[in-house]
Amino acid sequence: MRVAEWASVVIPELPHYDRRRHYYACHLADACAKRGYGHPYWTPRSAIKGVLSYMEGPRAAAVRRAQQAGRYERVQDKRTVLATHGTDAVTLERPEGGGEKWLWNDVGKLTRLRLFHRTEHGLEPVALWLNEDGLPRVWTGWEHTFQAANERIEGLGLEGFVCSAHMLRHSCALKWYSIGKLVRAAQLGHLGEEERADFREEFGSTWHLVQTMLGHRSVETTKEVYLEPFRILDVEVLLAHAEGFSVAAFMSEVFANHPRVRTDPLAVIR
Repeated sequence: MRVAEWASVVIPELPHYDRRRHYYACHLADACAKRGYGHPYWTPRSAIKGVLSYMEGPRAAAVRRAQQAGRYERVQDKRTVLATHGTDAVTLERPEGGGEKWLWNDVGKLTRLRLFHRTEHGLEPVALWLNEDGLPRVWTGWEHTFQAANERIEGLGLEGFVCSAHMLRHSCALKWYSIGKLVRAAQLGHLGEEERADFREEFGSTWHLVQTMLGHRSVETTKEVYLEPFRILDVEVLLAHAEGFSVAAFMSEVFANHPRVRTDPLAVIR
């Protein structure tokens, strides 16, 4: 997901934690997606655990401080959430009284920043991500987070190792393209070329897999922009020799110096 999209997620949209599941299928709202193209996305269990830890720790502490300071009461144009209906809908209080039901799919990013619900301790934001002062975090604030992290890395002596959220999307695309290719090779290796072509026509290629995971409207965007680094490889040769070595180690070595890919800067040294 893009930074602005993940930053727009509200707590009622989060899936219920189930330690038996490895991934959780979620849906990005049209009103929060780039060019209004809402799409499914998959969140690993480790990420959900991290979010829950954040909610129970730093987020809860920030909310308590803001409530004690009366900060939420002073928010202009706030809307009160009267009820939520699973991950699909919400009932908001009307300015003139009463309530109106909205689909989360139609609630935009700016509106989400002004949504609060009442608890026994006072108002609390519905937005997942908060600043240290307890107020909802605007998506542009995450650029400052990356900037601060880059400065810390530089302070450790790793000069030139700069990362942004968009670079992480490129790395994600490469990882899942590699995995998709290897899995498809194992599944279809016994088929002839015509049979493999029939399979791709029926279920799509690895490009379509990555397109779905990145939330692109067009597979051409995935091919021409995000997976450009793979054009330097003969993928068929890679697959022919893939058995027996680590994809992670391979990617760390091959893409260590590529400007669009971020891997562990110490991986090659180790």
